[in-house]
Amino acid sequence: MAFKTRGSSAINKAQRRLALLKSIDESLDLGHGLTIENYTRLINDTRAKVEAHNMLVSGLDESRKTLDEMNKALSQFSERMLSGVAIAYGRNSMEYSKAGGSNRQRKKSTSQVPPVVEVIEAPPVPTALILEPTNGKVKS
Repeated sequence: MAFKTRGSSAINKAQRRLALLKSIDESLDLGHGLTIENYTRLINDTRAKVEAHNMLVSGLDESRKTLDEMNKALSQFSERMLSGVAIAYGRNSMEYSKAGGSNRQRKKSTSQVPPVVEVIEAPPVPTALILEPTNGKVKS
């Protein structure tokens, strides 16, 4: 999964607002530190932080890919090492077990056939026969 870089709608909005404020006065000072200069500095600082963040994300994504490749290579090498021990000493050897291999001695399962149960057929049970339709009425 690649990490996503970020944009900033706040920066875009601030840029537009800065242009509108400058149309009032290039050196607008509303008091309490609300100046065009401070606003411009904060916009630029925020933009720099977003760019730095995106560079870190890019580097992190690259690092993740490199780490994934190295883990895959290490897993393959580990399998090859175990296979080498199996070739040199055999899969049933003590050395193979020491190297982390498992002795695969399969137990032969005896197939158990379930006992045959004799089924005795019961004689058919007679059912009542109705010769005439009653339409739900009981005849006396």
